[in-house]
Amino acid sequence: MATLRAAHGPDVWATDNAVVREAYQEAVMTLADHRNPRALSDLIRSLETRVDDWRVLYGVGGYPQAADRLVPLPADGLRFIDPVRPNAPIPASLYLSCLAELKDPIAVPVITDTLTWAGRHQSWGVVTRALDALASFGLDAQPAHVVVRPLTNAPGEAVRAAARATLNALSDPHATRTPFPKSGNAYGKEPPH
Repeated sequence: MATLRAAHGPDVWATDNAVVREAYQEAVMTLADHRNPRALSDLIRSLETRVDDWRVLYGVGGYPQAADRLVPLPADGLRFIDPVRPNAPIPASLYLSCLAELKDPIAVPVITDTLTWAGRHQSWGVVTRALDALASFGLDAQPAHVVVRPLTNAPGEAVRAAARATLNALSDPHATRTPFPKSGNAYGKEPPH
């Protein structure tokens, strides 16, 4: 990485040379896979510039110690999701997965806002994923209770079941929390569709 930076400049993650860019990004993501702090600045830069940020979203969950710097970035990405096309260009579920993995309660209001707009637009897949993300926070997500409760009567058994499980997680400190399911395979060479 240092050699590529020296040869191509500090913003090698976004260089026009596709071969160099891919090699550098693979190196960064390998470090991220091992939770190496040397990858963090490139992860943050990618999320800030939105250059190949789809790739970075698979790796930032391993840096809870930097959640205060990381959470606002995928949260900002969620604000640009089109409720009519929630899986393009980057799936809302990938942003939600990232926020759930970071485990910082500052993400709860963002996830709750996502749940609200997804419900309003009847984007039930996003609703379910947002509920799963909230459930992963347990008692820290209690402020979302008022938004979650009406979804126990939503259309679709999957949404109702996710709402009931989330309510349980928000109110029972001993509730078993299942880890938020990842979407897609880690560090693929193609962006999610």
